[in-house]
Amino acid sequence: MTLTSCHVFKTIAVLAGLSLAACAGGPSRGSGPGGGAAQLDVGSQSERLLKEARKKKSNAGCEAAIPTYRVVASFGKGHDTAQFELGACLFETSADKGDAEASLLADEGAFWMRRAAWAGNARAQVALAGALSGADGHAVAGLSPDLVEGYGWALIYADNAAHKLYGLPDLHPIAADHFRVQMTPAMINNAENFAADFRPIEMAVFTPPARDRNARPSGPPGAGPSGERRRPR
Repeated sequence: MTLTSCHVFKTIAVLAGLSLAACAGGPSRGSGPGGGAAQLDVGSQSERLLKEARKKKSNAGCEAAIPTYRVVASFGKGHDTAQFELGACLFETSADKGDAEASLLADEGAFWMRRAAWAGNARAQVALAGALSGADGHAVAGLSPDLVEGYGWALIYADNAAHKLYGLPDLHPIAADHFRVQMTPAMINNAENFAADFRPIEMAVFTPPARDRNARPSGPPGAGPSGERRRPR
């Protein structure tokens, strides 16, 4: 099995950010289409939405938080933490669904986990290694195991500086033993090649359209910025 044989999942179109070690650096100030002002707006919106997604997860569980997580994850570069958390929620939610829906959720979860892992997110890398191992307690409902890719991510995670720097746990022994027992020398060689070829790949960052400062507000004459009619004074 080679890298090109690994599953590549495509999710629904992008709807609209935080890395493992720290949030992405705040964008520089400026103006103009796609410039600093627009980036500042995206950053503040993504931070607010990520807090909202986490609040929903805490109060009502993963399934309630998934729609908000999808929006944040789709902001692209610099939002790998949201991508990881979305993938984890999708994996968790798939366990309670029928076969068809579990497969859809697991495939989407793997897409976002891979996006975060390819961006260098260590937690996504080790989570993906466990999920793709198919080991007891780590297999994901609706997701087919892939020992070569899974072990490749385990190797990449082991070499990720954030793994040691932030005291993240090693791959769970059950998953590690599963790889050791199930993999042939040829499979291990392919996984090692996968890890050796790893270079970070990030999604394009979402850039909002520039605001037209000359645009006239919609609504009836005398309406306010949101379209409501102003009361006479």
